[in-house]
Amino acid sequence: MKKILILVPYYFPGYRSGGPQQTIKNLVDTFADEASFYIYTQNHDLGIKMPYENIEIKQWIKDDNARIMYMPSNEYCGKKLKKLYKKFDIIYSCGLFEKNTIMLLIIHRYLQNKDKKIFVAPMGVFSEGAMKNKRFKKVIFFMVFKLLGFFKKITWSFSSCLEIRDAKHWIGEEGIINYIVAEDLPRNIDFDKQLLKINERKSDVSKLKIIFLSRICIKKNLDYCIEVLNNQYSKKIIFDIYGTIEDKDYWHNCRKRIKKLPKCIEVNYCGEVHSNEVINIFSDYDIFLFPTKGENFGHVIYEALAAGCIPVISNTTPWKDFDEKKCGAVIDLENISHFSKEIEKIANLTEGNLKELKRNACFYAKNKYWKSVNKSGYRKIFN
Repeated sequence: MKKILILVPYYFPGYRSGGPQQTIKNLVDTFADEASFYIYTQNHDLGIKMPYENIEIKQWIKDDNARIMYMPSNEYCGKKLKKLYKKFDIIYSCGLFEKNTIMLLIIHRYLQNKDKKIFVAPMGVFSEGAMKNKRFKKVIFFMVFKLLGFFKKITWSFSSCLEIRDAKHWIGEEGIINYIVAEDLPRNIDFDKQLLKINERKSDVSKLKIIFLSRICIKKNLDYCIEVLNNQYSKKIIFDIYGTIEDKDYWHNCRKRIKKLPKCIEVNYCGEVHSNEVINIFSDYDIFLFPTKGENFGHVIYEALAAGCIPVISNTTPWKDFDEKKCGAVIDLENISHFSKEIEKIANLTEGNLKELKRNACFYAKNKYWKSVNKSGYRKIFN
């Protein structure tokens, strides 16, 4: 089997970085029988300086389906990375603006080893929502790296044709010479168990339970959720917020807006969530309200579907056909009133019709999982 080195800045047992580490976890678990995976990461979680407890550093540790090396931040992109570059023929690096990718591109450009296969997964950085933050600096970065030839000898790993289009918009056709399309792999879930939970759960007809579960920052658009809920609804609304507070100023502004909501809207901040808790948490809610400004894939959307939590999301993700499949709603961010109308529509459903939507969501996720595995572009990396 071929040996593949994966560079990802944060990995389990951490949980704060969300999608990227889950993407790698799902990749490794799905294809463990087809390749040998080595994961090179830092020894702490996103935004946390304290190292993980009881985890050895600077050596390969056997995990379920991979070997992992945890490194202190000040050594993560130093001499060790250069040594690993020389040792592995296939390297997959996550996050275009992450220091692991930047250093890898520099090493690869100046050592010019033609036998190396270098894959770079941008992880959503080209989306319009992501580019709104520090746009000028990012554009300069693209110009300099393209001018110096850092993008010539690599293969991009895009998750969709939409991401290819966005990448070409920002760095031009000449910056995208080689690429594969490898859609993010969903997590394997016990769908029979989830369907049983959906059928057995009894809803409180007097209220509607809505959840927001994501990092709390501008891109994820929690303040938009609050504006959507600033209405009178036919039922009491319980709105629970889960996630890491990444932007404290943004969270402060959200809290000020929450205080102005009608009394029929009860809002609770429920803290951070570990990856292995997400499905169980979603199972207890009716709607996942997620007007994100852009997602590369959206693992959290898939997990809401799998748990039977109806996604009401923006049209800035690859998930487009919820209305057609009768398992949720995809709404243009320009039409905020449509979000409110969709919530009211779900609030007025009978318990039987609500359960039907929830079952549809779970079946949609199940079909999505098997299609993703069978047609995965990731096989092009190690075949």
